[in-house]
Amino acid sequence: MIIANSVKKETYIPLQPLTSSNQFNQQEPPKEPNSIDHVTIHPRARGQNDMMTQVFGETNVLNTKVNESLSITLSASTISNLTCEAFILNQTVFLSSPFAGTGLLDWADGEFQSCITHLIELAEEKTGCTALVVILDRSLFKDSLSTMLRAFMYLGFEMIDPAVYGQEPGYILVGYEL
Repeated sequence: MIIANSVKKETYIPLQPLTSSNQFNQQEPPKEPNSIDHVTIHPRARGQNDMMTQVFGETNVLNTKVNESLSITLSASTISNLTCEAFILNQTVFLSSPFAGTGLLDWADGEFQSCITHLIELAEEKTGCTALVVILDRSLFKDSLSTMLRAFMYLGFEMIDPAVYGQEPGYILVGYEL
């Protein structure tokens, strides 16, 4: 039984070309003087304190393929300067979590998203890689691991199966295609 017929009315909305006017601010906001990123490339120091060895173990095939590591310091955060280690392998940037020791609840609204977006842009524009993998140490995020994972997934990251890279059980990898 049909109760009512749908009536479709055509509606026309005139489109006007966007012109530069005073209603839009065409200028880029001034950058803060402290918002400078520092990226340092140095030879990889193999051993127990090496990020590769800690995350993937000494016997992992990836361990032999990386000879240089990066130190990245972001000073755009209002919490403090965030520092993380990284390395590049097969067009993928592997990044240690820059949030170690900080709780998400201590961050201002939107600051986590802004920081992650900035890291994505940095990886995409400066390295030319096709993927970004963030390494989360379970022991550093005992109370906030589920919140941290949800925050990364909200921004488009996906959890990576441990069989893909063979990381140690104490680490979780989340990936993002650039």
